[in-house]
Amino acid sequence: MPTLRPFRACLILPLVLMALSACSTQIELRTAAQLEQFAREAASQGDWERAMRNYAAAADNAELGHGDAAWQARLHYQAGRAASAACRTDAAAFHFRQANALGKKPDTLTDLESLPVGKPCGVQP
Repeated sequence: MPTLRPFRACLILPLVLMALSACSTQIELRTAAQLEQFAREAASQGDWERAMRNYAAAADNAELGHGDAAWQARLHYQAGRAASAACRTDAAAFHFRQANALGKKPDTLTDLESLPVGKPCGVQP
């Protein structure tokens, strides 16, 4: 019977790993939702750099947590809008490409909220 104990351990380990994986997925999704809220607050205050970083981080967490593609596309789209308002055209282009790649369904980007329009790039306050 000495081989029975290692055999049981081999059966239990995958179950423990699956449970840990499910837990981390939920944490990633909750973090994404919280970061999205932080990004909205930053955007409402006109802090486009912070909004962009939070939307981008939310999109990364949503991807890690296997969030749905429409949500990920919306987060990337909002990160692109914030980056555009912050005059970060490279980051804006990246996030818009990501949003388009995720938005293969025709209705994916239909419920996007608009961010307030910022000052044109290159204009001094």
